[in-house]
Amino acid sequence: MKFPSMSADGGMPVYRTNVPDSWVDHNGHMNVATYLTAFDAAVCAFCTDCGIGPDKIEETGSTVFVAQANVVYRRELHRADPIMIDMRILDLCGDRLHVYMTMHHEQDGYVAAVCEQLLVCVSMKTRRPTDLSEHVYGRFASIFDRQRGSPPPRYAGRVISLRRS
Repeated sequence: MKFPSMSADGGMPVYRTNVPDSWVDHNGHMNVATYLTAFDAAVCAFCTDCGIGPDKIEETGSTVFVAQANVVYRRELHRADPIMIDMRILDLCGDRLHVYMTMHHEQDGYVAAVCEQLLVCVSMKTRRPTDLSEHVYGRFASIFDRQRGSPPPRYAGRVISLRRS
């Protein structure tokens, strides 16, 4: 597998788009729900490149579900802004991946949002977790091994809470 170059935080680019009009809300910026739409598109693109995307369900009988997600919003994005999402695998086992995605304003370079997710391989027949195929696991493992030496992402493992003095 040929790897694209890694970003400063150790992720590899997996998805690019421009903010469409339909993603902009009454506040004039990208709506909260559409950040997840973009991150979901990045997961689909990444998984497709690794052999377990939506286009492989009929052939493999399995897919990837998101079991948990945490989004941290850093800066606004507006209509037509170019965005790039990079992906990093933080951990991996037989049926699960812990991933971290960073959404950048591609032109200005700032981090707009990050999303940490737990992905689970699921059998479409049983709708229960199942191990990744050897081929797919091998692709994920190659990426994980390449990214392993990068420093921990700044916003990984965050907990939602109020600060009390």
